[in-house]
Amino acid sequence: MRAPGIIPDADEIFRIHEERDAGLSPSQIGARHEISGVAVQQFLRARVNTTLPTPFELSKNSHGRALAIPLYWLGFITASGRVYHRTAAHPLVLSLDDEDLEHVRTLVADLLRTHPTYEFCYSSRDGHQAYIRERDLGEAVTHWGVTTDPREAALPVDYIPGAALPHFVRGLIEGQMLQPPFGGRKRANPHPSPRVRRVTIPGSPRFLETLRRRLRESSPAINGEVVTTNAPSAALLNFTGPAALALLRYAYRDPIRCSPRADKLVKAFGPALSS
Repeated sequence: MRAPGIIPDADEIFRIHEERDAGLSPSQIGARHEISGVAVQQFLRARVNTTLPTPFELSKNSHGRALAIPLYWLGFITASGRVYHRTAAHPLVLSLDDEDLEHVRTLVADLLRTHPTYEFCYSSRDGHQAYIRERDLGEAVTHWGVTTDPREAALPVDYIPGAALPHFVRGLIEGQMLQPPFGGRKRANPHPSPRVRRVTIPGSPRFLETLRRRLRESSPAINGEVVTTNAPSAALLNFTGPAALALLRYAYRDPIRCSPRADKLVKAFGPALSS
């Protein structure tokens, strides 16, 4: 058995579902992955309280345009959230700009079929935070590779259909506060200048390299560069000049859902983004 608290990553959870469909029992699957049969059953159980599909569910049904809003929120959560999977409720914790507090209520309405417990607090270290306690959502996010440390998340971008990728990217851009266009080295900037010079997406190297490839496949103009940082398991995907504008055109061409902060960004870039 693997050490307590070490859970399968997103690709391994996907294989667990494939093995179940191939006819293996939970105990057989558990033996393959060095986890208990009970843990396997938890990964395999249906999640009826959330509209966020797991990667395996997407492989069975692409859902079409209905994916736009859930995958926007997946991007937002990937950038701003972490999940405490060791507790029964799998609470989701989001670090937020103070102008996005109401945006969380929209997230709850969009992603949950229940009325979960959620609350806001202020941390001297992390600023404004939201705690959402709904097991089905927390587990679904875990299936996407979101962990207790956003820098380590290896979200499997290749499971995201091409039509939904712009919405996911828009959520990624809006969910983070400390990188351009919403922030910088010295301070956060909730209302970015219309003069875009850089867009930066933080994450793990594996995640960002895959995202960079998918974006290049969508358009050669969206040409980013992954650079490593001093923090372990962390990197930055940078887009500068024309590449930054091309990324924003791509992400905001159909903004079904966006942050109040980004509403002002979209207004500022309207003529350029529609050109």
